[in-house]
Parts: sequence; structure tokens; C-alpha cells
Amino acid sequence: MSCVVQLADLLATPSLDLRLVVGDPGVAVRWVATSELDDPTAFLEGGELLLTTGLRVPRAGWARWVERLVAAGVSGVGFGVGLSHRTVPRTLVTAAGTAGLALVEVPVPTPFIAVSRRLADLLRRGENEAEAAAARAQRDLTVAATGPDGTRAVLVRAARAVGGSAWLLDAAGTVLAASTAAAPSAAALDGLRRVRGQGARAAWSEVTATGSSTLLASGTSRWLLVTGAPGAPRAVRGTLGTAAALLGLLTSRPGGEATSVLTAVVVDLVLDGRVDPARRLAGTVGLDLPDPVVVVRWAGTAPAGALVAERYALFGAGEVPALAGRAGVGRAVALTGAGEGRRTADLAFARTTAERPVVLAGDRSLPDLLDGEVLTRWSRERLAGLDPELREAVQVFLAHHGARQPTAEALGLHRNTLRHRLSRAQEILGVSWEDPTDRAEVWLALTARPS
Repeated sequence: MSCVVQLADLLATPSLDLRLVVGDPGVAVRWVATSELDDPTAFLEGGELLLTTGLRVPRAGWARWVERLVAAGVSGVGFGVGLSHRTVPRTLVTAAGTAGLALVEVPVPTPFIAVSRRLADLLRRGENEAEAAAARAQRDLTVAATGPDGTRAVLVRAARAVGGSAWLLDAAGTVLAASTAAAPSAAALDGLRRVRGQGARAAWSEVTATGSSTLLASGTSRWLLVTGAPGAPRAVRGTLGTAAALLGLLTSRPGGEATSVLTAVVVDLVLDGRVDPARRLAGTVGLDLPDPVVVVRWAGTAPAGALVAERYALFGAGEVPALAGRAGVGRAVALTGAGEGRRTADLAFARTTAERPVVLAGDRSLPDLLDGEVLTRWSRERLAGLDPELREAVQVFLAHHGARQPTAEALGLHRNTLRHRLSRAQEILGVSWEDPTDRAEVWLALTARPS
């Protein structure tokens, strides 16, 4: 899954009020840069939307300025009007049209920082969506591995994750299984020759303008080779790591890091409600799944004596030890209800503070917060992670008693934009907007004032 942001995504943001003058709205935008320099190319990497007010007309003229930007790989230019220029200069419009450079008019009420923030938000959303898709892909990989012809099924799904092909090779480069009838490239086999003697954690990758190749050790004498698009999201690496570990499991008993990866997959499957494949995989690697189970969300120091994934751990009821670092301990639930256990663990984790790093689900003792100084400190920590934009959205939403349309109108936002902000805030705070207790607590935090 790609998390590329297109210029069209910025143009579709009503609050920015951008207007495409010339060029392709489908061009990818990697970042936003602002410059009034005569030649800003030394400070660009390519893929930027360059914002300028044209404070100084380039000495070499707009045509030469555009040529330099195109040579530097700039995605487009956002020209701020109403300051140095009442409208976008005609010579710049002509030059951009001739060179095929996207040119956008930025009205004077729209600050350049708003464009930068919107792009950052879109990039972050894309990464989050890619990570969610990668998590689903990892769980699907595990289900595939426990079915018939697990080896080929894992290869097919690994290939799908990067939009390409996948092979299982031995140390000599012989194809043992594949997602495709095509043979691996000579370059990939050469990469295998360079790293095959470097141990179970060795890896090789190559990215070109047309594609990418990745080699990962799969056990002690097997290798996963995957080829695909050049711009695969960072989160896909975890999917490939899981695929390599599963292939090692299917062809020889894994240990160490591979078992750790598979343990994390077992936890993810349980939390996703897919208990049967979780049990099958756990049995394969010798793990015991507790039932009932207590879900712990942790940060800092991984809990000992548990099945541990990146953010969550599973304990048997009555087996949760003293926890180091920050931790939210959920209610004991049946293994098939671990999703509810995760929700209560998230709520408890959101209530942790520096003074109270471990919180049990259901512990909502707030009487001590009536002290003004304590209340202010608690409020600051409780709302940590909310930027001003999200904080405003939540406060107006709660002030309108959870009515989304009046909230959107009061903020001047599209309903979808409001929905996205509330969803992000809900995730950051670990609350449910449907829970009146959660809403009351957040309102208390938002309205707390220093004593």
C-alpha cells in the first residue's frame, strides 16, 4: 500500500482554498518548502511543493527559475498572491505550463504554515493507514501459513504486500517455492551471494527508479526474496519480516528472533479476535495461550513472563506481575473477548501519569484531583499528544453535546475532516466518544484552569 500524497489531496482541502493554475494535480508531493531565494535548488531534495510570494523576481527571469526547479525534481510551486504580486505573474504561468510544472495559487488568507501542516497530516494519515494494512497483512500471513500449502500461500501474500513477486531460495540460489513462474533476477542472486554467509540476521536490499528487491534470512539456510515497487511504505518491512519468520517455521524450527516475531503475531491475532489461527500458531512454536486473559498495554519496558507484542502483552488472570515503565492493565476477559480487554487496557493506559505509571482498568479515582495544582498537572498530562487543532475540535464537539454537524459548522470544517480529527483524538486519548464517563473526564481536563 502506498502512502504517497498527491497535489490533488491538498487542492481538495476546503480550508486552504488553493487553486490549480496549470499542471498535473496527480503529481506526488513529498514535502513542503518555503523560499524567496533567487535559486533555492541547493536546499531542495526533490518532490517538494515550493511555496513563494515572488518577493524578488529572479534575475534570470521566471522561465529560467522554473527550469532550475524542474531539474531539481520539484513537484510544484505554490505562489502566494496578494502580497508581492496581486496575481500569479503571466510569465511564470507560461513557463510552468511549458515545462510541465504544477503551479498553484495560494490566496493571502491562507498561511504557508497551514499548507505544511495539512501535508504533514496527510502523510501521517497515510503512514497510519499503511501500518494498519501491514498489521492486517501480517495476520493474514499467519492464517495462510497454517492452511494447506502454507509456504506458497505466505509467498503469495508477501508478494501482494509489495505489489510484486516472492521466492524462497536456498543458499545456492535455487528456487524452492515461488509466488510466480518467473525466475529471480541476476542482481538479486548476486545480492544473495554477498550476504548468505553473514548469519541469520543478514539482509540485502536494492532500490532503483523502477523497482526494489529485498532479501531476508528465513531460518539458517533459506532466504526470502521479494521484488516490488520502489516506494513501499516503511510498515511493509514488518510484513516481510513476519513472512521470513513464518517460512523459517514452515521449513525448519525457528528460534530466537523468529520466535519473538511469531509471538508478536500470536498476540495480534488474539487481539483481532482470530483465536483459532492464533492457537494453531501458538501450538506450533510451543506457546501457551491463557484463558481467561488480561491484556496489558505497555511502554518503556516490556513486561516479563508474558506473550509480548510491540505495544501489548497477554497474561493469565491473576498472573500479572509488578510492571516497570508505563502500563495500563485491562480487565480479565475470555480469550475470545480479548478485543474488549484491549479496549479497557487502552483506557487505563491513557490515565497513566508520571506519578502513577501503572493504572488498572476501572480505576477512575478523581477526588484527589479537586486540588487545583494537581488538577492542572493531571489535565496537562491527560491531554498530552493533542495538538491545538485536535484540542479545539474536541472542545467544540463536547460543547455541542456530541452533535457533529453543529460542531463542523462552528469550526468551519467538512464533516469528514471533523470525523477524522475526532477519530485521531479518540485514539490518542484512549477514549470512546460514545462513553459518557469518558466524555465527562475529557471535558474536565479541557476546562481545568491553573489555581
